[in-house]
Parts: sequence; C-alpha cells; structure tokens
Amino acid sequence: MSRCTRCSAPVVVQPQEEAFLRHIELPNPTLCAACRMQGRFAFRNERRLYHRKCDLTGKQIISVYPPDSPYKVYDQHVWYTDRWDALQYGRDFDFSRPFFEQMDALMRDAPKISVFTSNNVNSDYTNGAQQDKNCYMIFVSDHDEDCYYSYGIDSCKDCLECLNCFECNLCIECIDCSNSYMLSYCEKTHNCSESYFLSDCKDCKSCFGCYGLRNKQHCIFNEQLTEEEYAKKLEELNTGSWRTIQSVKDIVTRKRREQQIHQHYDGNRNENVTGDHIVNCKNCIECYDSADLEDCGYLIFSFKSRDCYDGHVVVDNCELCYGTISTINQYNTQFTFVSFRSKDSMYLDHCQSCRDCFGCSALQKKQYCILNKQYSKEEYEVLRARIVEHMKSTGEWGKPFPPNLSPFGYNDTVAQEYFPLAKDEVLKRGWKWYEDSERNHFAYQGPTTEIPDDIKDVPDGIAENILTCERSGKPYKLIPQEVQQYRLHKLPVPRLCFDERHLERIRRRNPRKLWQRNCQKCQRAIMSTFAPDRPEIVYCDACYLKEVY
Repeated sequence: MSRCTRCSAPVVVQPQEEAFLRHIELPNPTLCAACRMQGRFAFRNERRLYHRKCDLTGKQIISVYPPDSPYKVYDQHVWYTDRWDALQYGRDFDFSRPFFEQMDALMRDAPKISVFTSNNVNSDYTNGAQQDKNCYMIFVSDHDEDCYYSYGIDSCKDCLECLNCFECNLCIECIDCSNSYMLSYCEKTHNCSESYFLSDCKDCKSCFGCYGLRNKQHCIFNEQLTEEEYAKKLEELNTGSWRTIQSVKDIVTRKRREQQIHQHYDGNRNENVTGDHIVNCKNCIECYDSADLEDCGYLIFSFKSRDCYDGHVVVDNCELCYGTISTINQYNTQFTFVSFRSKDSMYLDHCQSCRDCFGCSALQKKQYCILNKQYSKEEYEVLRARIVEHMKSTGEWGKPFPPNLSPFGYNDTVAQEYFPLAKDEVLKRGWKWYEDSERNHFAYQGPTTEIPDDIKDVPDGIAENILTCERSGKPYKLIPQEVQQYRLHKLPVPRLCFDERHLERIRRRNPRKLWQRNCQKCQRAIMSTFAPDRPEIVYCDACYLKEVY
C-alpha cells in the first residue's frame, strides 16, 4: 500500500474506485482521502464576503474575493454577458514549464465570478444561494425566507443560526433538523415542534432536553410529565437567561455522551454505503451530506449524480466526474473548479457549457480549447496528447489542482474550518494566507456595550452597539431581526461572533471520517464516524431500531 505524499498516511484505494479510475484512464491517487478533501476545501470560500469593485465596470459589489486580491473579479451579472471574451487570455502551451504553473498564470488573468447567487430578493449578503428572500449571511442555502446566519439550509422560514436544516420554521440554533417548527438548540430532529435541546427525536411536541424519543409530548430530560407540570418546569427554567442556557447545554451534553444510544451513521434508504448524513444512495464509499447518489465515492454535499469520485458539491446529474469542486450537470469531466454543464474536459476553472477543453479558465460555450486558445479538432487532440505526456514526465498527470492554485487565502476557506492550520504552517506549504487589517478594526462603528444575562433586560438599541466576542475577542453586531427572534423565543442573544458560532455548530457534528468499531449491543463490526475511544453508546442499525421503536 502506498503512502500519502503529504501526510504519509496509507492511501487506500477500494476496488470499486480503482475500476472507475481505469475506466477514465487516470492513475491511482497519491494523496490520502483526507488530504484530497483538504485540497478541495481550500478552493471554497463560502462565508467570507468583501466589499470591492468590479474589475470590468467599476461598480461597487459584494464578493468572495477581497479588494486587494491579485485575481480579476467581475460582477456575476456582467460575467455572464458578451461584454468580454475569455479567448483574449489564450496562450500557447510552453513545454519547458510545468502545467500547473501555466494554469496558475491563466487563472490569475481570466476573470472570476464575484459571488454565486441567483433569483434572490433582498439577500445581498449571501453566497452559494438561490431563490432566497430577505436573508442575511446565509450560505449554500436555497429557497429560504427571513433567515439569518445559517449554512446549508433549504426551504426554511424565520430561522436563525441553523446548520443543514430542511423545511423548518422559526428555529434557532438547530443542526440537521427537518420539517420542524419553533425548535431551539436541537439536533437530528424530524417533524417536531415547540421544543428545546432535542437530539434524535421524531414527531414530538413540547419537549425539553430529550433524546431518542418518538411521538412524545410534555417530556423533560426523557421524563414524562403532565401538560401542567411541563409548563411549570419550563417557566422555572427561565430560558431567557444566558447562564441558564449554558448550564442546560452542559447537562444535555453529558446525557448525550453517557446515556443516549446513537445510530452508527445517520441515513436512510441506502444500500451498500459508508459515510454519514446520506439518503437514498447505493454503492457509495465515504459520502457525506449527500442524497440520490449511485456508484460514487468521497463526495460531500452532492446530489443526483452517479459514477463520480472526489468531489465537493457535485449536483444535478453529474456523471464520470473526478476531483471536481462546485460542479453542476457535467459529464466526463475531471479536475474542475466552479464549472457547470460541461463535458469531456479536464482542468477547468470557472468554465460554463464547454466540451473538449483542457486547462482553460472562464470560458463559455467553447470547444477544442487549451489554455483558452482555440484549436481545430485535429490540432486539439494532438496537442492534448502531447500535454498529457508532458504532465506524466513532470509528475502532474492525474493530480488535482494543488492548494497553492486556489484564489483564496487558506484561512478564508472551508479547509480552515475542518483542517485548521496556523499561518506559519500554511505559508510553509506554499499556500496562501489572507490578512484583512480592516475587517476587525474598522468594520463596525458605534458604541461598545455589555450584554445583560437575560433577554428581558436587553435594551432596544443593542443592534446599534458593538459587541465583543467572548472567544475570539473580535467585534460583532446584532441585526434587529435577530434580536426580535430571540425575544420571540425568549432566548438570550449570542456572546460569540458569527464565525465562532458557525465553528461551534460544526464541532457539534461528527467529523467526516470513518472508524471501524463494534456495535455495543451485539458486537457486530460497523463503520462509524464515532471513533472507538469516544464515550458515546453506538449501536448498529438493527439494534438501534429495536431500541428506539
């Protein structure tokens, strides 16, 4: 077994994966799955927004690229027009230089899209978002209304501080919840309402601090109460107090760790799969937060695709895609970054509706191009074959874009959330790091203030004041809409800035990594995102279902 060229971990290639690579005529990877994931994450700045000018029109815009970025950035509304031609950046291939060096130069010259949004209303401060209305600071989220400070939500309304929630209404601080109403601090909960601190509950109403319940009402810490007893206990708890909420969080965390029975993975309607948070998938290896996949491996946030491997956001009927980042409706494409509706192409950056292209950036509706230069079909095939041989000689063939080609600072990307590195280590590896001196010191204006413990004591004008994050020390502000929501729910306002709140939610989920362990009921061998040395009680599917139903 070979070793990862970056971290020296074993490079495991499953037979299904190796057959796929032979089919698309690519060699086995030289990086382990975790390092390949880290590399893809380094190309996705999802949540960091900047004010800057469009390099074509001079218009002030919101962008995922900072104003001093060396990359050319166009407002997304003009990027898709015919006011410019990406072929003007075309160049000859230089066989005296490595391919990635030439690709890097082209990626710096050809314009990038400012942000990725479509059909939104009054939702400027979003990214990876479409058909949203009156939303602020939500990311990778669609079909939402009046939602704030959330990630990965879909078809939600009046939600705040949520992660990966679907069809929820009036929910705050929820993770992996669906079809629910007026929940607070809940996880993995479905079709529940008017409840707090639930975990793995379904069809429950008016419950507090419970786990593993089905069709229950008026329970506190899994103890059945009458409606009157429940109302009295809830009133005594005083959920509007920050100190109370922190105390309850500690109790709930301990109970989930010591008493709750956890299914070894989260998913349903799957056949022959490994991973977590997957639905209706078949023959898939280590896929996460995905649905409707078949014969795939190492995909994250991917949907309705087949025969694809090593991808992040691979959606809408992709097939035979490998090493792709932000891919929509593509066929037989490998190593692409923000490329949609293309086919039979490799090493694309920001290309749309192209086919038979190699090493191109910012092209639209082109064919037979290499480094943005137009060729005839015969010229393209001959030159492409020569370049492949050249890349084999330089050791580049079959490898993904290296992180140093990412247009973003590592600390601005998803990679820093899941694979955090210090600035010195990032620079030592030859990757980018972005320092924004203005973000912390000048982004917020107004008087500073302390936050009262109880929501009932929070002044009306708190949204006009600057608050200080208790963890990072960074300044942050509240918006009036979120203060209104906290008052409606009788919950305390946050003491942490949005970055820290988002990271805290991520840490409450299991890592995207599998361990072999045994069911603690029947001892059957299972693969799980719960490491064997963790204290939680973990059951296989059969034992778990017997326990909760």
